[in-house]
Amino acid sequence: MDINTRNFRIFLEVIKSKSFSMAARNLKITQPTVSQQIAKLESDIGKKLFERHGHDLIPTEVALKLSSYAEEVIDQLGKFSDEVTEYTNNPKGLVRYAMPESCQWTPHFKKIVHDIVTYPDIQFEVDITPAVQTADGILSGHYDFGFITGDKLTPELRFDKFSDEVYSCLASDKKIFEPLKSKDLIHARFISYPGWELFFSTWMKKNGLLKSFKTNMIRPVLHIGTLAGAIHAVKEGVGFAVLPRHCVFPELDAGDLVELMLQSEPASCPIYLCQKVGRKQTRRAELVIELLRKAKLEIK
Repeated sequence: MDINTRNFRIFLEVIKSKSFSMAARNLKITQPTVSQQIAKLESDIGKKLFERHGHDLIPTEVALKLSSYAEEVIDQLGKFSDEVTEYTNNPKGLVRYAMPESCQWTPHFKKIVHDIVTYPDIQFEVDITPAVQTADGILSGHYDFGFITGDKLTPELRFDKFSDEVYSCLASDKKIFEPLKSKDLIHARFISYPGWELFFSTWMKKNGLLKSFKTNMIRPVLHIGTLAGAIHAVKEGVGFAVLPRHCVFPELDAGDLVELMLQSEPASCPIYLCQKVGRKQTRRAELVIELLRKAKLEIK
């Protein structure tokens, strides 16, 4: 069966208006054109689509079945047309994604903030969220994509390794490290903040201190609500913290912070760019992902 889908719009208008002449007026074509195209459609299908009862035009059972199929075809063609328009023109609309706070200090984030000014029709929302909240947001459709640190990923997420995050144990003075180096964790003054557990445990495990830490179950001397606040507290000499190293490059270069090195190899953890399995991204979201990946490659 070879059906010309161009006749579907005429057919659907006849179904809606229940009249060849009314369909012709609504579509701004002639009535003979409507009659010819309906006849052509009936010929292609091999079944009659309309019966006349007096002045009434009654769709047949075949016509009613065809109408739902025709509506779906027209809808899909419209969506395809929108996608083609989005690909060929400047993408428009909202792109929403989430990331851990440490990503704000990355060069690729700084670069994309600079690059997005060239796409004035895209609106951005970037949330700072923990991994669990980011994953939930991606799966619910609230976020187009997100960055998640660590390996606690679910089968519903499609993830690609984006980079590695390196962690360092930092303080304003080497003396602050003494309890830590002697494994006297009871007197260690460490600073915690949202998301610190992964960074801290990764560094402690790499340096053979994780078991001692879990045994003593020490409490932080200070818990502060942001990574930026923790960095400030470390600089002020409150205690030490395990921090993503890229967040404190200027302080290390200036000598405002010192690093405790117990191993020659750094402690690190992967960062994944995560999307929902089976979700087709909009062109604007794909563009932002492309910009992020390009920025990462250019920085290398």
